[in-house]
Amino acid sequence: MLRQMSVELVNDGGKHAVCISIDDKSVILQTNDVDGVIDLLSRMRTTMRPEIPKEPSRTQQYVVEMDPCWHAEPHPFYDGVVLIFRHSGLGWAGFALPRHSLEKLCEAMTQQVETIATDQGLLN
Repeated sequence: MLRQMSVELVNDGGKHAVCISIDDKSVILQTNDVDGVIDLLSRMRTTMRPEIPKEPSRTQQYVVEMDPCWHAEPHPFYDGVVLIFRHSGLGWAGFALPRHSLEKLCEAMTQQVETIATDQGLLN
């Protein structure tokens, strides 16, 4: 059964909120409720098929967080690092990188920095 759904940003007593309406029923979600729904939906999405593609789409436009806050620390159970990034809409997302992935990431980032520096004439 197909139902009409709308999601919109609203003002609820001077605070931003989200109104979700399905058919003739509506609910107002405050910030912490929205965070909870995002968390719950992301956990549910991990079990759904088809899975999220392993490579990013070249045609999709992505929301890109400029200069995000991040945190890195050793992984407590294996030889690697936990890297956590902050997205202003999605919250904090953590990634456990084993040593071999971390080394590949470091190499790829070093190449990008060198390319930028060369393009801007900063290297000899």
